Amino acid sequence: MSSQNELAIEKEVLQAARELVKETAVSFTMDQLAAKAGVSRATIYRQLGGKKAILKRLADEHGLDDLDQPDAASRILRAARTLFAEQGLMSPTMEQIAEAANVGVATVYRHFGDKTGLLRAFLHAFHPQLPITDNELSGDLRTDLTQLVAMMMQFIVEHQDMMLHSFSNAQEWREHLMELRPFQERSLSRVTNFLQEQMDAGQLRPGNAQQAAAALVGMILAYSIILPTYYKLPTPNPQATAEFIASLFLDGLKQP
Repeated sequence: MSSQNELAIEKEVLQAARELVKETAVSFTMDQLAAKAGVSRATIYRQLGGKKAILKRLADEHGLDDLDQPDAASRILRAARTLFAEQGLMSPTMEQIAEAANVGVATVYRHFGDKTGLLRAFLHAFHPQLPITDNELSGDLRTDLTQLVAMMMQFIVEHQDMMLHSFSNAQEWREHLMELRPFQERSLSRVTNFLQEQMDAGQLRPGNAQQAAAALVGMILAYSIILPTYYKLPTPNPQATAEFIASLFLDGLKQP
C-alpha cells in the first residue's frame, strides 16, 4: 500500500472517529468505526492502533480533552464486569450495578432495557473480535492462524478472571444464557468455520473441522489459563505463544 493511500485511509478513519464521538461520546466499537470508515478493523489497528490510541490522537490534534472519559454506558459495563467477576453473571442486580457505576438505576434500564439486554451488551463488549472476514485475512494460512490464536490469547490473558469464572459456572451459562452464545462457544464456532474454509480450499487436509477447532482452542486455553493458574507458570506472551501453537498445530513435532 502506498503512503498516499495510507494517509487517505488514516484521514477517513479519524473523520469517522470524530463523527462517532459526536454521536456516541466514546462508546463506539471498533466494528462501528471500521464500517463507518469503510476499511477493515485489521487495517485500523495496523495503521492507527486501538481505540485508546485513536482517541488520544483526536484529543492531541483537536483539543478534545474529555474524549477518554467513559460515558454512562461504558461505566455501567465496567461496573458490571467487576460484579460479574466477583459474584457470577446472574447474582448482581441492576440496582447493585447502578450503584457500582455511580448512576441511577433508571439510567441502566434506559441504556440496556433489562438484565438480558445488559448481559447481551456485556458479552458483545467482552469477547475477542476475531479476524474471520476475507478483508481481515492475509490469505496465508500460517500468518492468519497465528493472528487468530494471538488475538484469542490476548483476550484471555486480559480477562483471565472472567474466563475462569465462566468456566466454573458453565451450567449457569447453559440454563440462563444459551441464546446469548457465551464467548467460549462463539469463539469455537468461528475457529471451526475458519478451519473448514481452509479444508475446503485445500490448505488443510479434510477432516472434522470442529474436532480440529477443539484441539486448537484446547492448546490456547492450556497456555493462557491452565498453566498460569494451576501450574503457576508465567503468563505467556500472546504473540510468541501463538507462533508456537500455530507451528505445532500445522507441523507437529515429528521429524520429516
